[in-house]
Amino acid sequence: MTTPNPTPSPSHELATDLATAFRGHPAGVAILTTMGEAGPEGLTVSSLASVSVVPAVVSVSMGNRSTTLAALKEGSRVVVHMLDADRTDLADAFAVPGGDHFVGTEWTTSAEGAPQLKTPGPVLHGFVQTMVDTGSATLVAVTIDRIDSGNRGAPGLVRMARGWYEIPR
Repeated sequence: MTTPNPTPSPSHELATDLATAFRGHPAGVAILTTMGEAGPEGLTVSSLASVSVVPAVVSVSMGNRSTTLAALKEGSRVVVHMLDADRTDLADAFAVPGGDHFVGTEWTTSAEGAPQLKTPGPVLHGFVQTMVDTGSATLVAVTIDRIDSGNRGAPGLVRMARGWYEIPR
């Protein structure tokens, strides 16, 4: 027997408590890029998660006001750049909402037509499989169809307590 979930009621206290709990939870840092109608778009994410290995699917969550989210639709090509600890400059740049993140940033167009940053870590190439509005954010599932393995020798980058931290691999 399945019990239906209650409809959550909005609560400022609950939202604050959830944000505080996750601020203390270290999360890997990546940048997701895509080509929108107005040009390249991208943002820093710490919500990257592996969903499935067969088929290869990852997910990210984006705030509904994100210009990168606005550029995405099902089928959009994306590149996910898993950042090493020496790329906090990129993490900072792409974390600023609404900025032109690509000015002064080295990038090329991938074989599939999405913007690809010059980063040494693993790079996942894929397309948006589905998008699910969850309230103030949208969960984006990305099917991965190509991976550039990159350099795995450098320390990893994680986000915690509003700061960047280096962890050994």
